[in-house]
Amino acid sequence: MYDLHLHTFWSYDATARPQAYIDAAVERGMRCLAITDHHTTDGLSDVLAAAKGSTVRIIPAAELSVTTSVGVIDLLCYNLPLAPSAGLARVYERYHQWQRETGAGVVKAMQHLGYDYTDAQHKELLERYRPPQTLTVQGLTHVQNDRQRDYFIARKFADSAEDYSALMTRVGQTEFLPPHPDVDFVVSAVKNAGALVVIAHPRSYFLQANLQRIKLLHRECHLDGIECAHPRTPLELGMIYREYCIEHQLISTGGSDTHEERNFSANLGKYGQEQWLDELLARL
Repeated sequence: MYDLHLHTFWSYDATARPQAYIDAAVERGMRCLAITDHHTTDGLSDVLAAAKGSTVRIIPAAELSVTTSVGVIDLLCYNLPLAPSAGLARVYERYHQWQRETGAGVVKAMQHLGYDYTDAQHKELLERYRPPQTLTVQGLTHVQNDRQRDYFIARKFADSAEDYSALMTRVGQTEFLPPHPDVDFVVSAVKNAGALVVIAHPRSYFLQANLQRIKLLHRECHLDGIECAHPRTPLELGMIYREYCIEHQLISTGGSDTHEERNFSANLGKYGQEQWLDELLARL
């Protein structure tokens, strides 16, 4: 049993503790975990410290969102070095900058649209769920979507979830939000550092199973693999992705994409075949 797609409170949208993952993995007899925090490896030392002395193997990893010719794509990057290269350090710092600019950009966009949403309120909202050490390292990031939605509705910025979605579309159309880092900038540094690149939850990215789109993203993202098992991937699509991996000598991965401890029992370690982990470890 393993799980190769997990988030801790070092992700802007997650609250799970690193130690809680290790405790749960030991209890379930899991072989391997990859903590794939969004845009960062800031929590890697916490994860390794928590796993020390256990039987759980940790694959240093991150989920990096990049801008491609067809939009923003989430990439799971495995076997990242504990001490990043100069190129990879620049990538991490760019993501820190991007998260801060995105957080500040939402505030500016809301004010531009006429809403009373200040930097101080943004900070207070982050402090409701993000541990102090994450804000010290990462600064004032963007806010997890559901929490921001509930806050905006409570403040009467939006009347419903649908109204909030329309509001955020307007926010995204302003000039204040920065684009995600470019795929070539990110992937070249990741590859030069010896890491593997796997496309995450590819259902929408692949337009279900559009072969032309799969080949385009395989080439453009320099993919080493596909996340074939995920809560949002139907079994029949996962089988198609797996067949593509076999045909093109790519690795297959599986992960629960867990963000909160309350979801451990339902999701942790329930996605992916054991054979896939063996294939991944053989490539590391």
